[in-house]
Amino acid sequence: MLTNLLFIITGLIGLLTLILIFTNYKSNRIMNFYIILLIFIMSLRFFLNGFTYFTTDFSLKNIYFTYSNFSSVVIPLCYLYFKNLFASEKAFKTKELYHFIFPLSLTILGIVLNYLNFTIPNLKLFLYVIFVAFILYYNILSFRIINTNIWSKKSSIKTIMNDNKAINSWASFLFIALVLISIRLTAALFIEIYYNQNMKGYNYQWIAAFIWLLILIKILISPEILYGYNALNKKLNENKNTDLILKTIWITPNTTKVNNIQHEALKEKIEENLINYIKKIEKVSLEYELFRNSKMTLTDLASKLNIPKSHISYLFKYHSTISFSEYKKLIRIHDAIKHIESNYLKNNTLDSLSKKVGFTSYNPFFTSFKEISGVSPLEYLKMAKVKFDEKKKVQPQN
Repeated sequence: MLTNLLFIITGLIGLLTLILIFTNYKSNRIMNFYIILLIFIMSLRFFLNGFTYFTTDFSLKNIYFTYSNFSSVVIPLCYLYFKNLFASEKAFKTKELYHFIFPLSLTILGIVLNYLNFTIPNLKLFLYVIFVAFILYYNILSFRIINTNIWSKKSSIKTIMNDNKAINSWASFLFIALVLISIRLTAALFIEIYYNQNMKGYNYQWIAAFIWLLILIKILISPEILYGYNALNKKLNENKNTDLILKTIWITPNTTKVNNIQHEALKEKIEENLINYIKKIEKVSLEYELFRNSKMTLTDLASKLNIPKSHISYLFKYHSTISFSEYKKLIRIHDAIKHIESNYLKNNTLDSLSKKVGFTSYNPFFTSFKEISGVSPLEYLKMAKVKFDEKKKVQPQN
């Protein structure tokens, strides 16, 4: 009875985990489909396994025990999850359906043979060997994919190295847990063959339930593990952007589909360095000196930052709400406001100010100033004077 309660609890926690996943799925569509399907199948199997113990509906019990082996599709699902963990793809791919042909065919064959009551000598042993080979094959594939693309993945940025450790920890935990579940299943099937029972893998299933419960708890306390490798980096970048000065113009992470082959090749390098790039751009921008040159170009900025021009171009195309040309105007108007507030216009004209901050003439300066600040330069000057006078009034007299 306690074992069946464990099954039900594990199943319910799994279904609760799914609800939490789908609550966030609409707003964050980078979740990995394969682990969602894996959680659903495993949780449903455990819940029904426990529920059938308490129900008196024999037809329901019969249906469950007849078709429960369809859950063997979780074996290739585990591999597909690991394969997708470090990739940007999140959706199920129809070309991956061939992975499910063998487990579904083997399950259907077992149902048919059981229905027809065929007794072929050594058939169970033959099917057992085939199925164990199937488990071993996908465990090896899983090991190779996570070892090559996750455990051994390097990064030149220290913060991303820390992110790699988080992914490494989760991948190691899940892989070891799934290997233990596979060993339990292999042993359970062998025991059933030895005692001439139906091959269902029910022996010591409480071990699998306990391990799966640990996996679910790990997911609930670390929801970022549901994201792919690059997707997690984007999410971490998003959480780290709170100290950006011009945060309203930057887009982190990128939600625009890359439609250029060259940009697709640049994507991974730039996404990993995204926040550092933005901080460097902001730092040199708010020093203003570079932007005071009216002929300043994207090439000049790239040269100053020692960052490839293609990277800067990509950033303004996919991670900025404004173009580089508009960005130059924004920085120059910021510079102009600083000068106005420091009383630059006391001894200088607006025309002089426009050229000082990098505009070629007063007209584009005036238009840009009003567009960005909402008021004309003269109106802003009046506002600045009022604030300055108010500050003088509140200052104590000597």
